[in-house]
Amino acid sequence: FGYLDTPADGAEGLQGAVAVTGWALDDLGVTKVELYRDPLSGEATRPNGKVYVGDATFVPGARPDVTALHPGLPNATRAGWGYMLLTNMLPGQGNGPFVLHAYAYDGEGLSTLLGSRSITCANATATKPFGTIDTPGQGETISGTSYRVYGWALTPPPAAIPTDGSTI
Repeated sequence: FGYLDTPADGAEGLQGAVAVTGWALDDLGVTKVELYRDPLSGEATRPNGKVYVGDATFVPGARPDVTALHPGLPNATRAGWGYMLLTNMLPGQGNGPFVLHAYAYDGEGLSTLLGSRSITCANATATKPFGTIDTPGQGETISGTSYRVYGWALTPPPAAIPTDGSTI
């Protein structure tokens, strides 16, 4: 059981990177949360009739409210999950309506739908740069005196990001 928190159902004008978040718990423990979208005409689908988008990442400590309500359930401290949806990777370069679905899976392979959201993306009118940090990973613990951080950024034309990264 759980919930798909963001984006809001009916959200319009989404551009760039969009956070898809929620929480999930199970009496045996949630092993993964997968995100899907409704297919467009002619697209290949998984057996559930949806197009696979990606696996969410569990974020320890992100949902203390859920942990407090269900302290005895396995992995309650990491019930929160998130996925950064790069809307430009959606069909039509992320322009138009899409329906997202989040499914939680337990150790027995059972699944449940956490929620669905109808969104409309508008990358054709995007003006702001977007990107993400790739390393360290979400929730990763690092140590030492030096650690390289890797990521990327894009911006819609005609704007440009200097190749030396000086504006990041």
